[in-house]
Amino acid sequence: MKTMKKVLAVLVSMVMVLAFCVTGVAANVELTQHTFAAYQIFKGDLTEGNKLSNVTWGDGVRGEELLAKLKTQEAFKTCASAADVAKVLETYNTKSTEANTFAKTAAAYVTDTKTTGTGKVNLPAAGYYLIVDTTATTGTYDAKNLSLLKVNGEGEVTPTIKTDKPTLEKKVKDINDSTGSESDWQDSADYDIGDEIPYKLTATMGDLSNYDHYYLKFHDTMTHLTLVEGSVEVKVGEETLAKDQDQYTVTWKADDKTMDVAIMDVKAHGATTGTKVTVTYKATLDADAVLGSTGNPNTADLEYSNNPNNTGDGTTKPEETGKTPEDKNIVFTYKVTANKVNENQQPLEGAEFELLKKVGKESWISKGRLTGTGDNQNVFEWKGLDDGDYKIVETKTPSGYNTIDPIKFTITAEHEIDSADPKLTSLSGGDVFTGNVTTGAVSANIVNKSGSTLPETGGIGTTVFYVIGGMLMAAAAVLLITKKRMNNK
Repeated sequence: MKTMKKVLAVLVSMVMVLAFCVTGVAANVELTQHTFAAYQIFKGDLTEGNKLSNVTWGDGVRGEELLAKLKTQEAFKTCASAADVAKVLETYNTKSTEANTFAKTAAAYVTDTKTTGTGKVNLPAAGYYLIVDTTATTGTYDAKNLSLLKVNGEGEVTPTIKTDKPTLEKKVKDINDSTGSESDWQDSADYDIGDEIPYKLTATMGDLSNYDHYYLKFHDTMTHLTLVEGSVEVKVGEETLAKDQDQYTVTWKADDKTMDVAIMDVKAHGATTGTKVTVTYKATLDADAVLGSTGNPNTADLEYSNNPNNTGDGTTKPEETGKTPEDKNIVFTYKVTANKVNENQQPLEGAEFELLKKVGKESWISKGRLTGTGDNQNVFEWKGLDDGDYKIVETKTPSGYNTIDPIKFTITAEHEIDSADPKLTSLSGGDVFTGNVTTGAVSANIVNKSGSTLPETGGIGTTVFYVIGGMLMAAAAVLLITKKRMNNK
């Protein structure tokens, strides 16, 4: 009897092993809204000190079937009764894998006899109970408790042990082509259409100790983005996984712009509590990207194992999984609008412009040469531009006007970099251009002045010389005639 009391004391302490989760960086599950079922594994007489004597199989378990299953394991092969099983359990360390395995095994042999409740259960009699979390968690941000063992008398029991669930972050880097500066991972950025944008998904593991295997799937929904083929890299901690060895899978659906990255078992790659599992990739900003403050939002969520009582074999997706809330970031892009006018601010047609962007210290790349067409032949727009240094060059000048000098300007934008819903807060174009946050337009009037009018051959300019010359010749003739007459006198 003393031995049996020691065993039951050990089993009481196993409650902490089989259900308690180590405090980690992931989020705890609140159990007050969880549903539970309590199955009586052993029954007997409860004595002082919350100990059970005269132990036999309880009404909540198919004892003989459980015993037959246990006998296939080396530790239980000589067991012939519930008492024998309890004696083996006495040898287990309270933090052992064997203790967890026993609870999972027992959970597979429970009967229909149970007591249920939400946040708590009301036990009908004294006994040794297996308390199973029966919450329907599929598709929700939740996780189940590992089935826990508890010796208790008749009355109400409130499970207070919590389990963990992972967290997910989606981040983007912002790179300025003109200055070469590169941001940390953040929630917003701005880019040119056609740029390859670096993204990072980070899942932080909760307590995995109660799981035999742990499944993860990153689900990323891209708006106005296209995945750069071959750019995906997956790491569990510091280990880079190999796609060609089937250590993860990537599924890209171009029609609905979604990417799934699945890892069947992160524990097989050394993941433990607090391990970070990362997916990095690049995506191209599409030609139909939205300009201005609406931007191009993209979201991701994480699907994960959420039932430690049924973790599968590590080669397939488990039947039950949870899902994190979506995490969002956003990429902005802008446009330059140049309105060609004369010195009276009237529309002026017949010009051609090229927009150049500074890349690095000395290089300039063309963002397009435009000729005014259609109804507004004096309006020039370059869409899908990043922040940075630019210049507009007049490559064709309207007839009768002077060619302008190249106009240099800088697009500067500010957007929230750490936010659940980042906003574009300002947009400017230096002294010449004015920014509009809503439309994403950086615009200005580009003025051409008419040229000076030069004298034409045969015009009034030469006529003046002819008239003056004639007058001088006439005056000389008068003087000559007068002089001759005076001499003749």
